[in-house]
Amino acid sequence: MNRSVIMKLGVCLVTAVLVCGCQSVGGPCDEELINCTMTDWKAALIAQDLDKVMAAYSEDYTSTRGGKDSVRKFMTRVFEEGYLDNAKVNLEKVEIATEGEKAEFGPVEFISDRGTFRLEYTLQKEDKAWLIVGSRVVEQ
Repeated sequence: MNRSVIMKLGVCLVTAVLVCGCQSVGGPCDEELINCTMTDWKAALIAQDLDKVMAAYSEDYTSTRGGKDSVRKFMTRVFEEGYLDNAKVNLEKVEIATEGEKAEFGPVEFISDRGTFRLEYTLQKEDKAWLIVGSRVVEQ
């Protein structure tokens, strides 16, 4: 087999393992679903796709700054003013702690020309998806 075919088979195998995960015992486990939500959210942030970013937020989202509408307004301003231009979103040190239908996800590190900060997120299981219902800044 040529190298290209072997590489494609390898990618297919890795993808199948990642997609299947816990499916062999009844579907993806909660940790995988949480990781999917946050990985999709990260990709949307980097792409500056507001609608996809907001898809990760629950209608029940609350923080000291308000609800989901406040997040949309804030993120619109962040994108327009270039706060995420050349930014990196680091999920490498994230830990997930689930308790029933709630989960803590963090710290998520944001590194940009304007500084570095960390946030932790609270997610809630809604139907079969995990959505962000809260966030808070983590002390440096």
